[in-house]
Amino acid sequence: MSDYSTLPGDERTPLMRAFVGAFEHATNARAALERAARETLDTAAQVDAFAAQLAAATRRLAREAMAWTGAAGEADIAAAQYAFVALLDELLLFSEWAGSAAWEAQPLEMRVFGTRAAGERLPDAIEALLAGRDPSQRDLANVYLACLTLGFKGRLRGEEGALRHDQLRHALFAFALQRDAEPAHLSAPLERAGVAPRHAMPLTQMFPDVARFVLLLAAGLCALLGASHLVWTVTTSRVRPAVEQFVAVSFADARPAVDTTSVSGVVMPLPAAPRPHVPPAPPAPPAARAGEPVAPQDASPKPAAPMVQLPEGGSLVVRTAASVRGDAP
Repeated sequence: MSDYSTLPGDERTPLMRAFVGAFEHATNARAALERAARETLDTAAQVDAFAAQLAAATRRLAREAMAWTGAAGEADIAAAQYAFVALLDELLLFSEWAGSAAWEAQPLEMRVFGTRAAGERLPDAIEALLAGRDPSQRDLANVYLACLTLGFKGRLRGEEGALRHDQLRHALFAFALQRDAEPAHLSAPLERAGVAPRHAMPLTQMFPDVARFVLLLAAGLCALLGASHLVWTVTTSRVRPAVEQFVAVSFADARPAVDTTSVSGVVMPLPAAPRPHVPPAPPAPPAARAGEPVAPQDASPKPAAPMVQLPEGGSLVVRTAASVRGDAP
C-alpha cells in the first residue's frame, strides 16, 4: 500500500494540499467553460474569462501555501506555481476545444509570468531537484510528480523523451516517499497525488424506499381503477337508456299520492247501472154510474218511488223525492 493512501487529506504536505485545491478549481472552471460554449458563440470572451479564472486559481495556490509554510518556503511556492501553470497549458494546448487556437496565441504562462518556456524549464527544474536531493524539497517533489502523472511532458513529448519521462517519475516517487515504486502500481498513487480528495457517497438503493413504493402502488391502483371504469362505461353504453327508463318507472310507481295513500293496479271503467223496473200504473177505476155513490179516496200522502241517478263522477247516489204535500221530512 502506498503512503498516499495511508495519509488523510488534511495531513498532506502544504504545497501538495494547495496544488490539489487549485487543480480542483481549474477543473470546475473548465467544466463551466464547456457548458457556456453551448450557449454562446463569443469564443474570445470565453477564453479571456477562463484565463482569468485560472490565474485566480494560481494566486490561490500561492496564498494557501504561504499560509501553511510562511516566508521560509517562498522559493518552493514560486516553483509550484510555475509547475501548475505549465501543467494547465499542456493540457489545454493538446486537447480539442473551441478556444485552443486563441489559447496557443496567448497561453496562461504568458498571461501570468510573461514567458513561453515552460516546456524546457520545468524538466530542467525537476533534474536539478533530483540532483540536489534536498530533504526540505520533498513536498515540491510531490508537486512535480503530480504534474508528470497528470499529463505534463514538455520537451519529453514523443518516443525519444518517453523513456526519460518515465525515469523522472520513478525517481521523484522514490525521493518523495523514500521507497522504490512498484511498476505494477506506480500510476495509482501518483494519480491520487494530483486530484482532490473525494467525498464518500452512499450507495444508491437497488429497491425504492417505503414511501416511494407506496406512491407507486397508489398510482398503479388509480390507473387500474380508471381503466376498469372506462371499460365498464363502454360496455354498458348500449343498455344504459333501458336501465335509466326502468329506474324512472320504478321511482314513479313508488311515489306516494298527495293524501298519503298509495294507489296501484289498473283503472277499470265502472259498469253502467241497470235502470230500475217501474211497475205499470193500475187501470183507472170505471166511472161511477149515475146515481151510485162515489167511494171516498184516501187523502193521506203516499211516499214517492225512489229515483236512481248515476252522476258523471262514477259514484252511485240514491236520492228520494220529497213529498209533494205536507211538511218537509
